[in-house]
Amino acid sequence: MDIDATNGIGTGAVPRPAPRAQEPVASGEFARVFDLAEARKRRMTGPDRIPDEVWDDISRAGQLADDLSARGQHVRFDTHRLTDRVVASLCDDEGRILRPVSLDEIVGIEPDPAPAA
Repeated sequence: MDIDATNGIGTGAVPRPAPRAQEPVASGEFARVFDLAEARKRRMTGPDRIPDEVWDDISRAGQLADDLSARGQHVRFDTHRLTDRVVASLCDDEGRILRPVSLDEIVGIEPDPAPAA
């Protein structure tokens, strides 16, 4: 399984709600009125709201993917055929693998300076 995370990355990478087609009101029913401002307020201040730090990380990931694309490179995610674990590779625009990339390097996890014994 290949996943190319660079296609469509950048300023448009932040998910936007899909436009909804308006449903016709059936005769005999009252029209439904939604207070959009109140719905937006609940969505942005509720407990299930996506934190600003997450949006910042998404934007930064998009910038990094754009930088790689400008250099003619991208990161490809595959499933290792023997272990079924996710592996990543830095590839050129023609799909040639330049080098393997550790997932720690991808997600930016710093190694623990004092690992548990």
